[in-house]
Amino acid sequence: MMKINLLGCHRWQRMVGLLAVLMMSVNGSLAQDPLDQSLARHNFFYAGQSKQRRMFIVKDGQVSWSYKDQLGRGEISDAVLMTDGHILVAHQYGVAEVDADGQTIWHYVAPEGTEIHTAQPIGRTHVVFVQNGKPAKAVVMEIPSKRIVREFELPISEKGSVHGQFRNARLSNRGTYLIANMALGCVHEYTCDGKEVDRWNGFLPWSVQEMSKTGNLLITGRKGLIQEINRQGQTVWQLNTTGLGVTQPQKTVRLSNGHHIVNNWYNEWNKEPMDTANAPVQAVEIDKDGKVVWQLRAWKNPDLGPSTTIQLLNEAVNRDRLFFGEYNAQAPKLFVGPNQPIGIGRGIHPGRVAWIHAPGVVKWDGKTGLWVEDRWNDQAKADRMIPEAVMQMTGETTPQKAWKSLFKHFNKTHGRGNRGYKRGEMIAVKLNMNNAITHHDTIELNSSPCITLALVRSMVRDAGVRQQDIVLCEPSRAITDSIFFKVRREFPQVRMIDNIGGDGREKCEYYPEQIVYSTDNGKMARGLAKCIVDADYLINSALLKTHSGPGVTLTAKNWYGATDINLLWRQNAHNNVSQDKRHGKPGYKTFVDWIAHKDMGQKALFYLIDGTYGSRDVNGAPNPKWMKEPFNGDWACSLIVSQDELACDAVAMDIIIGEWSEFGSLNYCDEYLREAASIPNTPSGTVYKQDGKPLTAPLGLFEHWNNQKERKYTKIDLKYIKIED
Repeated sequence: MMKINLLGCHRWQRMVGLLAVLMMSVNGSLAQDPLDQSLARHNFFYAGQSKQRRMFIVKDGQVSWSYKDQLGRGEISDAVLMTDGHILVAHQYGVAEVDADGQTIWHYVAPEGTEIHTAQPIGRTHVVFVQNGKPAKAVVMEIPSKRIVREFELPISEKGSVHGQFRNARLSNRGTYLIANMALGCVHEYTCDGKEVDRWNGFLPWSVQEMSKTGNLLITGRKGLIQEINRQGQTVWQLNTTGLGVTQPQKTVRLSNGHHIVNNWYNEWNKEPMDTANAPVQAVEIDKDGKVVWQLRAWKNPDLGPSTTIQLLNEAVNRDRLFFGEYNAQAPKLFVGPNQPIGIGRGIHPGRVAWIHAPGVVKWDGKTGLWVEDRWNDQAKADRMIPEAVMQMTGETTPQKAWKSLFKHFNKTHGRGNRGYKRGEMIAVKLNMNNAITHHDTIELNSSPCITLALVRSMVRDAGVRQQDIVLCEPSRAITDSIFFKVRREFPQVRMIDNIGGDGREKCEYYPEQIVYSTDNGKMARGLAKCIVDADYLINSALLKTHSGPGVTLTAKNWYGATDINLLWRQNAHNNVSQDKRHGKPGYKTFVDWIAHKDMGQKALFYLIDGTYGSRDVNGAPNPKWMKEPFNGDWACSLIVSQDELACDAVAMDIIIGEWSEFGSLNYCDEYLREAASIPNTPSGTVYKQDGKPLTAPLGLFEHWNNQKERKYTKIDLKYIKIED
């Protein structure tokens, strides 16, 4: 039997521990696991700012393509590999496009006294770059003609050098230009018209990029600090790379698994030559715990040189998808073309939609506090918008006459006689508090407190409705404090019902099995809130927003919140809500059944879309401001109201498409409107029903306007009213 020397074993263990400490990693960081240094870990494009202007493609651990510029002047500060195999390269004294064979397609020389360190493609006909200089400029250039088609000046430090002004800029998903300003220590966001829409201060930015899913900005700083910030300027994640051997990071790549690849530039112009025995890393991969799991050290066989750009091959840029405002502007695919009306208008004036635009009604700066705070919202102006809306809908000259006309028209068309509102009849306002699951106010966009109060005020003061006959409800979410207290202080008898109850709110109850869908709709919610079913009249108060599912979330989507869904949205079915965005294949749409339901769309006195702020994203804070006419860099400051649900959603949809046409989910977002307006001959072949009986007539009027600039309809009766100060 073998004998074990325990003393020797303990000594050996101590020696192994000491050896592990001595092998602890690179440049002072601790190596906790074996470190991958294989070139084969990633397939990537690589370029560097060095004495030699070289670029490489590394695939399967080998250099599969390389390029060396023989001019020998300048340095490669930025390079973009595109899906067509071409590379756009900024090399200090110019910008060029190089094809997969290394041939120069075109080359622009920077004017004397200027430098170009960053460039982006805009489709196949333009590029945009930052030209350092005095003055510094953002430049849009037509290619290959090299004709400058637009330029605007950028702020700089008068004391600094031209060389130290700008290094990196990137186009955002919304067609704006994000520019890292090294000299001023900030990041700018510009439209193609040269309007600065935002600025984030307090950074040392070498590069900036937008995160596609969140819209957050990822900023790589010159002092080794990488920060992800939201658009309110709050840091949501950060990492200091100096302890990981990365002292001069320039660009950061976020991987799908949450890891980050950060390059590390080495200055070949240092007076001291490189210590080849301890050569710096060129890039590292850092996991979610902040630990280095891969290092790139390719200074010999192959020698990749210093790094300023590293880009994974599977993230090559599709130049056709990049746009800068009007340059290579994106447009969604739609089922219905401009001015091709479908259906029959509804309302006192069939198909009439009132668009009330009151610039200045909301003034949140996008960063300070919460947008719901009184300091950001002009209640007096909001109080003017609701009466104006009901007058425009009805054509009456006073809000009192307008409200009376609305009630009389509703009762007459619903078989209740030619009469107005009666005391004791309940009017329920279905709010949209989709981003609220507690009573605490949130920065995320929900129904506006000032518009909600303005609506209640007009109902009581102009329409003569008793407080106790008004119900503000959000059956699937929570009514937040900003709405509750604003209304309760002035109208203590108005009831408020939400999903959770308490704190002065009533807890919502439901009637089961109230919705019979026109086709087998799986596990979709079928119960309805009692406050919705029991109401005599409804007002659908929706929001002006996009949605990653159906493309838009307007009045039709707002009905979902009246059903007996779970407070936690992931636990709910969303069957047949979204369209086929890729192929546009027609299909049954749940929204149509909600529009047709006797206790949902068919019980609405009118529809209101609150676009005082509006947002490009369904979640999060209102963001961004609206750049196109008639908003011109302000919040939308608008209400869209109508007695015709289809026409109401159509106008709001056109406003959204006109502003954010690039939003991917907008493809075929008009399907539910086409279905509802085409009854009984729907493109999908669905026989939509109400109470089991097939519908025989359209549910309203649907039409797209002719274009975003003129905003003209042939059948929809759009009344645009601007309320000035």
